[in-house]
Amino acid sequence: MFRTGNAGQYNPLYFLAALGAGGLAVSFFLYPMFLVKHPDTPMVTFNHIWPLLTGDNLLVSALLALDLLVILFFAVMHFRLLAWNLREYARFRKTEGFRTLLASNAEISLMTIPLTLAMTINVLFVLGALFVPNLWSIVEWMFPGAILGFLAVGVYAMRILVTYFARVLTEGGIDFATNNSLAPMIAIFALGMIAVGLAAPAAMSEIQTVQAIGIALSLFFFSTAVLLAVVKLVLGFKAMMEHGISEAASPSLWIIIPILTLLGITWIRLNHG
Repeated sequence: MFRTGNAGQYNPLYFLAALGAGGLAVSFFLYPMFLVKHPDTPMVTFNHIWPLLTGDNLLVSALLALDLLVILFFAVMHFRLLAWNLREYARFRKTEGFRTLLASNAEISLMTIPLTLAMTINVLFVLGALFVPNLWSIVEWMFPGAILGFLAVGVYAMRILVTYFARVLTEGGIDFATNNSLAPMIAIFALGMIAVGLAAPAAMSEIQTVQAIGIALSLFFFSTAVLLAVVKLVLGFKAMMEHGISEAASPSLWIIIPILTLLGITWIRLNHG
């Protein structure tokens, strides 16, 4: 995976490897999140974990230490894969293969980039919460930065989407015979990841201005994701019913689950904002 090959053979879907590693890092964060008491903050932090790590219960300390090591392992893997993909993608953009991709159904695969970058912000927050002492004391200063980060990723995602839809609506050329899966819903996945990230400051900040900005931006990406989900589901199932599902892309049917999960978490966070 880390070998540099022919730049023209690169595929933006390789970003999903970094996404998976980041998702695993965040998933192991859920164990201390729900097993360690943190009554004074919305999420578990280093200050809650440290007493357990240094406590007398060796089993609890060992399990917690193991969980933290796993989080670090997948976080490091995420950043290594992200760096590799960013480097290879920069090389790929200079090739004829990139221009071919921009004129094909596969152009939507570029949405894996903002999807992965949004996950990177989540991983950074997890690492900060677990390994930086007293981080929550300055969290209100961090929330605006998080909003700006997710907004930057969101703007990048919208640029990709606008370019894609501008091309297909003016030139046509969508080949439904080879688009017979739910793979294009990777765009909704990305928008959902951005929406849930923007909803976090809305839910956890105590500053009304930060809450309002987070809610407004999150609702925009949430609404866009829902609208596109309806369109892509209809077109995707239409293509699958006409041409049968693409065997290679058949796992894309599972993409509905993480999308619904992200949109559900977003809605809960917005209700707490």
